Amino acid sequence: MTQKQYLIVGTGPAGMNAAEGLRMKDSESRIFLIGQEPTLPYSPTILPYFISGKIKEKDLFLFQEAYLKKQGIELIRGNGVISVSPQEGKVFLKDGSPFSYDSLILAQGGSPILPDIPGLRALNLLVLRTLADAKRLRAKAQGVSKAIILGAGLIGMQSAQALAEMGISVRVVELMNQVLPGYFDQKAASIIQKVYESHKVDFLTSTLAEEVELRKGNTVISLKGEKTIQAPLFLVAAGVTPNIDFLKGSGIEVEKGILVDQAMGTNIPNIFAAGDVVQMESFWGQKKVNQPILIHAVDQGRMAAASVVGEKVSHAGNISMNLFHFFGHHALSIGLVSPNGKDRFQVHQTYSPSKKRYRKFVFDGDVLAGVMGIDSDLDPGILLQMIRRKIPLNGNKKEFLENPLEVGRKLMCQKWR
Repeated sequence: MTQKQYLIVGTGPAGMNAAEGLRMKDSESRIFLIGQEPTLPYSPTILPYFISGKIKEKDLFLFQEAYLKKQGIELIRGNGVISVSPQEGKVFLKDGSPFSYDSLILAQGGSPILPDIPGLRALNLLVLRTLADAKRLRAKAQGVSKAIILGAGLIGMQSAQALAEMGISVRVVELMNQVLPGYFDQKAASIIQKVYESHKVDFLTSTLAEEVELRKGNTVISLKGEKTIQAPLFLVAAGVTPNIDFLKGSGIEVEKGILVDQAMGTNIPNIFAAGDVVQMESFWGQKKVNQPILIHAVDQGRMAAASVVGEKVSHAGNISMNLFHFFGHHALSIGLVSPNGKDRFQVHQTYSPSKKRYRKFVFDGDVLAGVMGIDSDLDPGILLQMIRRKIPLNGNKKEFLENPLEVGRKLMCQKWR
Protein backbone atom coordinates (compact mmCIF):
# COMPACT_ATOMS: atom_id res chain seq x y z
CA MET A 1 0.00 0.00 0.00
CA THR A 2 1.33 3.45 -0.93
CA GLN A 3 2.11 5.52 2.15
CA LYS A 4 -0.37 8.33 2.67
CA GLN A 5 -1.02 11.07 5.19
CA TYR A 6 -4.31 10.93 7.09
CA LEU A 7 -5.51 13.81 9.25
CA ILE A 8 -8.21 13.46 11.88
CA VAL A 9 -9.61 16.65 13.40
CA GLY A 10 -10.86 15.95 16.93
CA THR A 11 -9.64 13.72 19.75
CA GLY A 12 -12.94 12.47 21.20
CA PRO A 13 -14.44 8.99 20.74
CA ALA A 14 -15.18 9.52 17.03
CA GLY A 15 -11.66 10.75 16.28
CA MET A 16 -9.93 8.06 18.34
CA ASN A 17 -11.98 5.25 16.80
CA ALA A 18 -11.22 6.63 13.35
CA ALA A 19 -7.49 6.71 14.15
CA GLU A 20 -7.47 3.16 15.50
CA GLY A 21 -9.54 1.94 12.57
CA LEU A 22 -7.15 3.49 10.08
CA ARG A 23 -4.13 1.96 11.77
CA MET A 24 -5.72 -1.50 11.74
CA LYS A 25 -6.35 -1.18 8.00
CA ASP A 26 -3.15 0.62 7.00
CA SER A 27 0.04 -0.15 8.91
CA GLU A 28 2.32 2.11 6.83
CA SER A 29 0.69 5.52 6.39
CA ARG A 30 1.05 8.44 8.77
CA ILE A 31 -1.93 9.23 10.99
CA PHE A 32 -2.24 12.61 12.70
CA LEU A 33 -4.82 13.24 15.41
CA ILE A 34 -5.31 16.99 15.87
CA GLY A 35 -6.89 18.37 19.02
CA GLN A 36 -7.82 21.83 20.30
CA GLU A 37 -7.06 20.89 23.89
CA PRO A 38 -3.64 20.29 25.44
CA THR A 39 -4.76 16.97 26.94
CA LEU A 40 -4.71 13.35 25.90
CA PRO A 41 -7.95 12.11 24.23
CA TYR A 42 -10.97 11.72 26.51
CA SER A 43 -14.75 11.49 26.26
CA PRO A 44 -16.75 14.54 27.50
CA THR A 45 -19.50 12.19 28.71
CA ILE A 46 -17.38 11.18 31.70
CA LEU A 47 -16.72 14.70 33.01
CA PRO A 48 -19.58 14.81 35.58
CA TYR A 49 -17.94 11.86 37.36
CA PHE A 50 -14.71 13.86 37.55
CA ILE A 51 -16.56 16.82 39.07
CA SER A 52 -18.07 14.71 41.84
CA GLY A 53 -14.73 13.01 42.52
CA LYS A 54 -15.81 9.52 41.43
CA ILE A 55 -13.09 9.51 38.76
CA LYS A 56 -9.61 10.98 39.08
CA GLU A 57 -8.13 13.06 36.28
CA LYS A 58 -5.56 10.42 35.36
CA ASP A 59 -8.39 7.93 34.71
CA LEU A 60 -10.30 10.19 32.31
CA PHE A 61 -8.17 9.59 29.26
CA LEU A 62 -9.06 7.07 26.59
CA PHE A 63 -5.42 6.26 25.84
CA GLN A 64 -2.00 7.13 27.18
CA GLU A 65 0.91 8.58 25.22
CA ALA A 66 2.75 5.25 25.11
CA TYR A 67 -0.20 3.52 23.42
CA LEU A 68 -0.51 6.22 20.77
CA LYS A 69 3.21 5.99 20.01
CA LYS A 70 3.01 2.21 19.76
CA GLN A 71 0.14 2.53 17.30
CA GLY A 72 1.99 5.16 15.30
CA ILE A 73 -0.73 7.74 15.88
CA GLU A 74 0.82 11.19 16.06
CA LEU A 75 -1.09 13.43 18.46
CA ILE A 76 -1.04 17.21 18.02
CA ARG A 77 -2.27 18.88 21.20
CA GLY A 78 -3.59 22.39 21.80
CA ASN A 79 -3.22 23.51 18.20
CA GLY A 80 -6.59 22.88 16.56
CA VAL A 81 -7.66 23.40 12.98
CA ILE A 82 -9.04 26.87 12.19
CA SER A 83 -9.70 26.43 8.44
CA VAL A 84 -9.78 23.82 5.68
CA SER A 85 -8.73 24.27 2.06
CA PRO A 86 -9.86 21.21 0.04
CA GLN A 87 -8.48 22.77 -3.16
CA GLU A 88 -4.98 22.71 -1.69
CA GLY A 89 -5.49 19.51 0.32
CA LYS A 90 -4.52 21.36 3.49
CA VAL A 91 -5.78 22.40 6.88
CA PHE A 92 -4.44 25.41 8.78
CA LEU A 93 -3.74 25.18 12.50
CA LYS A 94 -4.25 27.76 15.23
CA ASP A 95 -0.59 28.78 15.09
CA GLY A 96 -0.96 29.48 11.34
CA SER A 97 0.95 26.46 10.11
CA PRO A 98 -0.44 24.46 7.14
CA PHE A 99 -0.85 20.69 7.23
CA SER A 100 -1.28 18.61 4.06
CA TYR A 101 -3.48 15.54 3.82
CA ASP A 102 -4.41 12.79 1.40
CA SER A 103 -7.62 12.08 3.31
CA LEU A 104 -9.28 14.09 6.07
CA ILE A 105 -11.74 12.99 8.77
CA LEU A 106 -13.63 15.76 10.57
CA ALA A 107 -14.61 14.71 14.09
CA GLN A 108 -14.33 17.99 15.97
CA GLY A 109 -17.42 17.52 18.12
CA GLY A 110 -19.59 20.32 19.43
CA SER A 111 -19.74 23.34 21.71
CA PRO A 112 -22.25 24.38 24.37
CA ILE A 113 -25.30 26.30 23.18
CA LEU A 114 -25.72 29.72 24.82
CA PRO A 115 -29.40 30.74 24.79
CA ASP A 116 -30.30 34.27 23.72
CA ILE A 117 -31.11 35.57 27.21
CA PRO A 118 -30.33 39.22 28.08
CA GLY A 119 -27.24 39.47 30.26
CA LEU A 120 -26.19 35.86 29.79
CA ARG A 121 -23.20 36.41 27.53
CA ALA A 122 -21.86 39.21 29.71
CA LEU A 123 -21.18 36.71 32.50
CA ASN A 124 -18.07 34.58 32.94
CA LEU A 125 -20.24 31.55 32.23
CA LEU A 126 -19.80 28.04 33.51
CA VAL A 127 -20.47 25.35 30.90
CA LEU A 128 -19.44 21.69 30.72
CA ARG A 129 -17.85 20.37 27.56
CA THR A 130 -14.09 20.25 28.14
CA LEU A 131 -11.80 19.17 30.95
CA ALA A 132 -10.95 22.83 31.53
CA ASP A 133 -14.69 23.52 31.95
CA ALA A 134 -14.96 20.67 34.45
CA LYS A 135 -12.03 21.97 36.49
CA ARG A 136 -13.56 25.46 36.63
CA LEU A 137 -16.91 24.03 37.71
CA ARG A 138 -15.38 21.82 40.38
CA ALA A 139 -13.33 24.72 41.76
CA LYS A 140 -16.37 26.99 41.80
CA ALA A 141 -18.39 24.31 43.61
CA GLN A 142 -16.01 24.26 46.56
CA GLY A 143 -17.58 26.03 49.51
CA VAL A 144 -20.94 26.92 47.91
CA SER A 145 -24.26 25.62 49.17
CA LYS A 146 -26.54 26.45 46.24
CA ALA A 147 -26.40 26.09 42.46
CA ILE A 148 -28.67 26.82 39.50
CA ILE A 149 -28.50 24.84 36.26
CA LEU A 150 -30.13 26.10 33.08
CA GLY A 151 -31.31 23.05 31.14
CA ALA A 152 -32.55 19.59 32.13
CA GLY A 153 -31.00 17.62 29.27
CA LEU A 154 -28.36 14.93 29.78
CA ILE A 155 -25.54 17.34 30.64
CA GLY A 156 -27.72 19.36 33.01
CA MET A 157 -29.06 16.29 34.79
CA GLN A 158 -25.66 14.62 35.12
CA SER A 159 -24.19 17.85 36.45
CA ALA A 160 -27.08 18.24 38.89
CA GLN A 161 -26.33 14.80 40.30
CA ALA A 162 -22.60 15.52 40.55
CA LEU A 163 -23.22 18.76 42.46
CA ALA A 164 -25.87 17.17 44.69
CA GLU A 165 -23.42 14.42 45.60
CA MET A 166 -21.07 17.18 46.74
CA GLY A 167 -23.73 18.35 49.21
CA ILE A 168 -24.95 21.29 47.13
CA SER A 169 -28.63 22.22 46.88
CA VAL A 170 -29.41 22.38 43.15
CA ARG A 171 -32.24 24.06 41.26
CA VAL A 172 -32.73 23.19 37.58
CA VAL A 173 -34.59 25.55 35.23
CA GLU A 174 -36.08 23.91 32.13
CA LEU A 175 -38.11 25.55 29.34
CA MET A 176 -39.95 22.34 28.42
CA ASN A 177 -42.60 20.72 30.61
CA GLN A 178 -40.42 17.79 31.74
CA VAL A 179 -36.85 16.77 32.45
CA LEU A 180 -34.83 15.07 29.72
CA PRO A 181 -37.13 16.15 26.86
CA GLY A 182 -36.31 14.40 23.62
CA TYR A 183 -34.83 11.44 25.49
CA PHE A 184 -37.66 10.11 27.67
CA ASP A 185 -41.45 10.46 27.71
CA GLN A 186 -43.34 12.15 30.55
CA LYS A 187 -43.94 8.95 32.52
CA ALA A 188 -40.26 8.07 32.58
CA ALA A 189 -39.30 11.70 33.20
CA SER A 190 -41.62 11.93 36.21
CA ILE A 191 -39.95 8.91 37.85
CA ILE A 192 -36.48 10.31 37.18
CA GLN A 193 -37.47 13.73 38.51
CA LYS A 194 -38.83 12.30 41.77
CA VAL A 195 -35.58 10.42 42.38
CA TYR A 196 -33.63 13.66 41.87
CA GLU A 197 -35.95 15.58 44.18
CA SER A 198 -35.19 13.09 46.94
CA HIS A 199 -31.52 14.13 46.62
CA LYS A 200 -31.88 17.92 47.11
CA VAL A 201 -32.46 18.72 43.42
CA ASP A 202 -35.42 21.01 42.70
CA PHE A 203 -36.95 21.61 39.27
CA LEU A 204 -38.69 24.54 37.61
CA THR A 205 -40.11 23.09 34.40
CA SER A 206 -42.15 25.03 31.81
CA THR A 207 -40.09 27.99 32.99
CA LEU A 208 -38.60 30.76 30.84
CA ALA A 209 -35.50 32.62 32.00
CA GLU A 210 -35.91 36.23 30.84
CA GLU A 211 -32.77 37.92 32.18
CA VAL A 212 -29.53 37.08 33.97
CA GLU A 213 -27.25 39.37 35.98
CA LEU A 214 -24.52 39.19 38.60
CA ARG A 215 -25.21 40.78 42.01
CA LYS A 216 -22.76 40.64 44.92
CA GLY A 217 -21.30 37.29 43.86
CA ASN A 218 -24.65 35.67 43.07
CA THR A 219 -26.13 35.02 39.66
CA VAL A 220 -29.69 36.36 39.71
CA ILE A 221 -32.13 34.94 37.15
CA SER A 222 -35.39 36.68 36.38
CA LEU A 223 -38.05 34.16 35.42
CA LYS A 224 -41.23 34.80 33.50
CA GLY A 225 -43.93 35.64 36.01
CA GLU A 226 -41.87 38.20 37.99
CA LYS A 227 -40.05 35.57 40.04
CA THR A 228 -36.29 35.65 40.65
CA ILE A 229 -33.89 32.98 41.88
CA GLN A 230 -30.22 33.30 42.74
CA ALA A 231 -27.16 31.24 43.60
CA PRO A 232 -23.37 31.67 43.65
CA LEU A 233 -22.94 28.86 41.11
CA PHE A 234 -24.71 29.03 37.75
CA LEU A 235 -24.19 26.43 35.01
CA VAL A 236 -25.56 26.70 31.47
CA ALA A 237 -26.43 23.25 30.07
CA ALA A 238 -28.77 24.09 27.21
CA GLY A 239 -27.42 21.57 24.70
CA VAL A 240 -24.59 21.24 22.19
CA THR A 241 -24.15 22.58 18.67
CA PRO A 242 -21.72 21.10 16.09
CA ASN A 243 -18.38 22.88 15.60
CA ILE A 244 -18.71 23.90 11.95
CA ASP A 245 -17.88 27.63 11.90
CA PHE A 246 -14.28 27.02 10.81
CA LEU A 247 -15.56 25.30 7.64
CA LYS A 248 -16.96 28.52 6.18
CA GLY A 249 -15.62 29.06 2.68
CA SER A 250 -14.28 25.50 2.45
CA GLY A 251 -17.00 24.23 0.12
CA ILE A 252 -17.88 21.43 2.54
CA GLU A 253 -21.66 21.25 2.70
CA VAL A 254 -23.21 21.95 6.10
CA GLU A 255 -26.64 22.67 7.53
CA LYS A 256 -26.97 22.09 11.28
CA GLY A 257 -23.92 19.84 10.99
CA ILE A 258 -21.66 18.41 8.29
CA LEU A 259 -23.84 16.64 5.74
CA VAL A 260 -22.65 13.09 5.08
CA ASP A 261 -23.83 10.10 3.09
CA GLN A 262 -24.18 6.53 4.36
CA ALA A 263 -20.43 5.98 3.99
CA MET A 264 -19.69 9.06 6.17
CA GLY A 265 -18.48 10.92 3.08
CA THR A 266 -18.99 14.65 2.58
CA ASN A 267 -19.61 16.28 -0.79
CA ILE A 268 -15.81 16.35 -1.30
CA PRO A 269 -14.38 12.92 -2.22
CA ASN A 270 -11.45 12.63 0.19
CA ILE A 271 -13.12 14.32 3.19
CA PHE A 272 -15.22 12.38 5.70
CA ALA A 273 -16.89 13.22 9.01
CA ALA A 274 -18.01 11.40 12.16
CA GLY A 275 -19.49 11.96 15.59
CA ASP A 276 -21.31 14.91 17.14
CA VAL A 277 -20.52 17.11 14.16
CA VAL A 278 -22.38 14.90 11.66
CA GLN A 279 -25.83 15.43 10.17
CA MET A 280 -27.19 12.35 8.42
CA GLU A 281 -30.37 10.39 7.73
CA SER A 282 -32.12 8.71 10.61
CA PHE A 283 -32.85 5.00 10.51
CA TRP A 284 -36.46 5.70 9.57
CA GLY A 285 -35.58 7.74 6.51
CA GLN A 286 -36.58 11.13 7.82
CA LYS A 287 -34.71 14.29 6.95
CA LYS A 288 -31.07 14.45 7.94
CA VAL A 289 -30.63 15.00 11.67
CA ASN A 290 -27.84 15.63 14.16
CA GLN A 291 -27.77 13.16 17.06
CA PRO A 292 -24.78 13.66 19.39
CA ILE A 293 -24.74 10.21 20.98
CA LEU A 294 -21.62 8.30 22.08
CA ILE A 295 -22.49 5.03 20.33
CA HIS A 296 -22.96 6.89 17.04
CA ALA A 297 -19.59 8.61 17.44
CA VAL A 298 -17.84 5.26 17.89
CA ASP A 299 -19.61 3.59 14.94
CA GLN A 300 -19.18 6.56 12.62
CA GLY A 301 -15.49 6.92 13.44
CA ARG A 302 -14.88 3.30 12.47
CA MET A 303 -16.97 3.62 9.31
CA ALA A 304 -15.18 6.79 8.25
CA ALA A 305 -11.85 4.96 8.60
CA ALA A 306 -13.12 2.11 6.45
CA SER A 307 -14.31 4.53 3.77
CA VAL A 308 -10.97 6.33 3.74
CA VAL A 309 -9.15 3.14 2.70
CA GLY A 310 -11.75 2.34 0.04
CA GLU A 311 -13.89 -0.25 1.79
CA LYS A 312 -17.57 -0.28 0.87
CA VAL A 313 -19.61 0.51 3.98
CA SER A 314 -23.14 1.75 4.45
CA HIS A 315 -24.55 3.23 7.64
CA ALA A 316 -28.20 2.23 8.09
CA GLY A 317 -29.01 5.59 9.68
CA ASN A 318 -29.00 6.90 13.21
CA ILE A 319 -31.03 5.11 15.88
CA SER A 320 -31.38 7.12 19.05
CA MET A 321 -29.90 5.29 22.05
CA ASN A 322 -29.52 6.76 25.52
CA LEU A 323 -28.39 4.95 28.66
CA PHE A 324 -28.83 7.11 31.74
CA HIS A 325 -27.61 6.22 35.23
CA PHE A 326 -28.82 8.30 38.17
CA PHE A 327 -28.49 7.86 41.93
CA GLY A 328 -28.26 4.06 41.74
CA HIS A 329 -31.01 3.71 39.12
CA HIS A 330 -30.74 3.16 35.39
CA ALA A 331 -32.86 4.17 32.42
CA LEU A 332 -32.66 3.46 28.72
CA SER A 333 -34.33 4.80 25.62
CA ILE A 334 -33.67 3.19 22.23
CA GLY A 335 -35.23 3.80 18.85
CA LEU A 336 -38.65 5.22 18.07
CA VAL A 337 -40.13 5.67 21.54
CA SER A 338 -42.67 8.44 20.81
CA PRO A 339 -43.84 7.62 17.29
CA ASN A 340 -46.26 9.52 15.10
CA GLY A 341 -48.84 7.53 13.18
CA LYS A 342 -50.90 5.78 15.87
CA ASP A 343 -52.49 3.41 13.36
CA ARG A 344 -49.13 2.03 12.29
CA PHE A 345 -47.44 1.50 15.67
CA GLN A 346 -48.53 -0.51 18.70
CA VAL A 347 -47.41 0.60 22.17
CA HIS A 348 -47.26 -1.67 25.25
CA GLN A 349 -46.49 -0.11 28.64
CA THR A 350 -45.99 -1.25 32.22
CA TYR A 351 -45.92 1.69 34.65
CA SER A 352 -45.31 1.45 38.40
CA PRO A 353 -44.18 4.88 39.67
CA SER A 354 -44.24 3.82 43.35
CA LYS A 355 -41.65 1.13 42.55
CA LYS A 356 -39.81 3.45 40.15
CA ARG A 357 -40.24 0.94 37.33
CA TYR A 358 -41.35 1.53 33.76
CA ARG A 359 -41.31 -0.40 30.51
CA LYS A 360 -42.48 0.74 27.12
CA PHE A 361 -42.23 -1.21 23.87
CA VAL A 362 -43.15 0.20 20.46
CA PHE A 363 -43.82 -2.25 17.62
CA ASP A 364 -44.13 -1.72 13.90
CA GLY A 365 -46.19 -4.77 13.06
CA ASP A 366 -44.13 -7.78 14.13
CA VAL A 367 -40.89 -5.80 14.50
CA LEU A 368 -39.57 -3.92 17.53
CA ALA A 369 -39.18 -0.20 16.76
CA GLY A 370 -38.44 1.31 20.16
CA VAL A 371 -38.04 0.56 23.86
CA MET A 372 -37.87 2.61 27.03
CA GLY A 373 -37.26 1.37 30.54
CA ILE A 374 -36.38 2.36 34.09
CA ASP A 375 -34.79 -0.19 36.42
CA SER A 376 -35.85 -2.93 34.00
CA ASP A 377 -33.93 -6.12 33.28
CA LEU A 378 -33.20 -5.35 29.63
CA ASP A 379 -30.17 -5.83 27.40
CA PRO A 380 -29.68 -2.57 25.45
CA GLY A 381 -27.23 -4.13 22.98
CA ILE A 382 -29.66 -6.89 22.04
CA LEU A 383 -32.58 -4.47 21.76
CA LEU A 384 -30.58 -2.12 19.54
CA GLN A 385 -29.67 -4.97 17.20
CA MET A 386 -33.27 -6.19 17.07
CA ILE A 387 -34.36 -2.71 15.97
CA ARG A 388 -31.47 -2.15 13.58
CA ARG A 389 -31.84 -5.54 11.89
CA LYS A 390 -35.66 -5.45 11.98
CA ILE A 391 -35.79 -8.93 13.52
CA PRO A 392 -39.35 -10.34 13.19
CA LEU A 393 -40.87 -11.75 16.37
CA ASN A 394 -42.61 -14.45 14.34
CA GLY A 395 -45.78 -14.28 16.38
CA ASN A 396 -43.95 -14.36 19.73
CA LYS A 397 -44.79 -10.80 20.74
CA LYS A 398 -46.64 -11.87 23.91
CA GLU A 399 -43.73 -14.09 24.97
CA PHE A 400 -41.28 -11.27 24.25
CA LEU A 401 -43.29 -8.81 26.36
CA GLU A 402 -43.30 -11.25 29.26
CA ASN A 403 -39.57 -11.99 29.07
CA PRO A 404 -37.79 -9.57 26.72
CA LEU A 405 -34.31 -10.38 28.02
CA GLU A 406 -34.44 -14.12 27.35
CA VAL A 407 -36.50 -13.97 24.14
CA GLY A 408 -34.43 -11.14 22.72
CA ARG A 409 -31.16 -13.00 23.31
CA LYS A 410 -32.62 -16.18 21.83
CA LEU A 411 -33.74 -14.39 18.66
CA MET A 412 -30.40 -12.66 18.20
CA CYS A 413 -28.44 -15.88 18.80
CA GLN A 414 -30.41 -17.48 16.00
CA LYS A 415 -29.74 -14.51 13.73
CA TRP A 416 -26.03 -14.27 14.52
CA ARG A 417 -25.61 -18.03 14.08
